[in-house]
Parts: sequence; C-alpha cells; structure tokens
Amino acid sequence: MPPGTTQRRLPLPTLLALAAALAGCVEPLQNGGVVMYGGEGARVAAMCRFRRGAEGKAGFCAPETEAPAAVVITRIDGNKRPFTGALVEAKEGDVLLDNGAIAAVIGADGALVDAADALVREDALGRVSTCLGAPLGCMTGVTIRAEQGRDGSASVVARGHAEGDPRVTIATRYMLVPGARVLLVSTIVSSKADAPIVIPSLGDAVRWGLAEPLSAAGTEPAPPANAVAEAPFVAALGSAVAYAIAPADDRPSLGIEATAEATSLRFGRDVTLPPGGSARYERLFVVAPRSDTLGVFTELALVREERLPGAIELRFVDEAGKPLPPPEARVHLLSPRDTLVPFLRIGPSVPEPSVAAEAPPGAYELDLRGKGLRSLARVPIEVRSGEVTQATITVGPEASPAPAAADPEGATPAP
Repeated sequence: MPPGTTQRRLPLPTLLALAAALAGCVEPLQNGGVVMYGGEGARVAAMCRFRRGAEGKAGFCAPETEAPAAVVITRIDGNKRPFTGALVEAKEGDVLLDNGAIAAVIGADGALVDAADALVREDALGRVSTCLGAPLGCMTGVTIRAEQGRDGSASVVARGHAEGDPRVTIATRYMLVPGARVLLVSTIVSSKADAPIVIPSLGDAVRWGLAEPLSAAGTEPAPPANAVAEAPFVAALGSAVAYAIAPADDRPSLGIEATAEATSLRFGRDVTLPPGGSARYERLFVVAPRSDTLGVFTELALVREERLPGAIELRFVDEAGKPLPPPEARVHLLSPRDTLVPFLRIGPSVPEPSVAAEAPPGAYELDLRGKGLRSLARVPIEVRSGEVTQATITVGPEASPAPAAADPEGATPAP
C-alpha cells in the first residue's frame, strides 16, 4: 500500500449493518504474506507478487474501479476438495463461501469445518461448533440454507436444537462480505419450554486441528488442559494462516476453557430464558494471512475499533550496515498501551533483507528475536493509517550465557 493510496476493508458497524457501499481500492498488504523485495522501486510489485504467499499474475493488483466482487456460494459436489490439508472435512451438501480473500466451508451439521486463505487454499482448522455447555450440549438436528445479499454478501443459516433438550432451538448465521478476512457469526438461542430454562453457556467448541493454539496472552504455549482464562480473543497458528475468534460487540473479553478434546469459548454464562424467550450472541472468526499474530491484531483493530491499518517496511543489517536477512525470526511490536504483544513471523527462506506487512496504527518499539539472532537495540516507530513506515533493525548474534564461576582451587564445593 504505497503512500497516498487508500484502502477499504470493513469495520464492525459495517458488517453488522450489511452495508452495500464498498469502495474500490488497491490490494491491501494484509491480503498477502510477509513481503520480500529488493528495493524501493520493486515494493509495490513485490507486495502484489507475494500477496497471500501465492505467485501473482499479470494485473493482479491493479486498482479496482468498482466494488469488490460478490461472495461466491458453492455447494460441495461429490468428493471435490476445496482446499488442501490433512483435516479438510468438506463433503457433499456442505456450503463453501469465497470472497477472494478467504474461503470457509459450513458443514451440513451447522459447524464451521474448514477455513483458508482464498489463494493459498491450505486448511489447518479442525471445526467450530455452536455449543451451550452441559447438559444442553451442541447444536444437532440441523438444516442449512445459503443466502446471497443484495450488497454482495453471502450467508449460511444453520437451524437446529440443543442435543440435551429439543425445546431449546438454535439458529447460527455465518456471514461473509466482499473483501473481508472476517466471518461474522451470529447465534440466536430460543426456548419453547413452558418454564424458564437456564442456558449454561452461550458459546462454541473449537477444535483447532493442525493449528497451534496460543495462550490467553497471545503467545505459545497454550494453557494446560482444564485451565480457564479471560482474553480479548483466542487464536491458533497454522502453517499459512492464523485463526482467531473474538467477541463482535464491545465486551472486552471472552471466557476460554481448554480441555483435552477442545477449547470451549463462552460469550455469556447461566442465561435464563423465560418461556418463549431468546438470547443472541455474535463473534468474529478471523482468517489472518500469515502464521503470526500481527495479522490477527490488524484485522481486529480494523473490525472492532475501526482503526484503519498502515504498513511497516523493515530492513535488516548487521553492525557494519551490511544486509543480514533473519530467517525464522520474529519481530515483536511492543507498545505500552497493549498487554498483548503482536509479532511478525519471518519465513525460513529470506531472499532479500527486507519485509513489509500491515499493522494497526500506533507507536511501537520493534524487537527481533530468533535463530541465534537478536536486535541490538529496540527501534521506535510510528505507524499511521494508510502510510508505509520504514525502519532499519540492526541485528547481531544472541548473547551467549555467562559461564558458571569456577570454584577457587582447593575450595569446598557448595552443597
């Protein structure tokens, strides 16, 4: 995203309102993997060429003169697999939503069963199911229906009831809009009982599959089984993307309980429904473009806080000023206002000593770690919406641990 250009992705109020006016824009960096390039003049072409980690094509990133194309709805036919990956569940009768940025499959049982970048098309997700806690359990007896919106959006509505009580009905809608990397997931839980019913949890059961879950603090390792935490979002890293789930309203956090089988998410607890009553909860399912948390933070800042992203362009050199690519390192974006620290992951093969990626606007200090290398000093930067911020990080070897002090000759060793 070169200086002076604009981009348009969708903040949460737009998602909730199903806004129809989507402005055309230059392809955003966030739609790509970490971009490697050899100089200022090649930046834009490289951003296009490596967006989403895929090989580009002629005209791939030409400015759009019209709104992004409508979301495509496809019924899975036969044994056709929409993605690669060992855990792809898509089967005949399931529904694929694809907006050119991300793609997701809603199973005939009402669960989100696959999700991937729309170009890389590598699925690492297990599944996400609407669940209400014991003894009600998850949604069953499901029928699904796909709907195309006039604004180009598309939805899949799954209707069923709680496993433990058919009087508790459940309707979950998965909505994708053009150009977004976020699914809006809305659930309405209703009671057909003649007496009040307590819903133990308004939530989801998540099986991350091949994606590595992060802890509630946004770092590895994940919390131990049966640990309960509160966090702004929950996330897991695949090999090509990062997945995240966050509240779609103004609540600051969600409840997270990790078990050996799944991660249970709670957006409401012990909700009493009167006869004929209902409760609604909404969440965001993010498919970020790389296997790091910077993409997750960027999307959530845009969708939840309407903070339009800027971009960072980083160059790595040694103490003599010579280029020094840092393969498999992480660049942490430290900020005094944030308790969670986003990081940019650099791949194992770095052909050039520069990277670029989108980031939320704000003041940061950059700190690099990994593979025996570290930044010799933190680098302060200011990321501004719609602008590219350049910085150079001086990289050196990780400091060796100090040797243990030798005992003086003839001294008695300490116990």
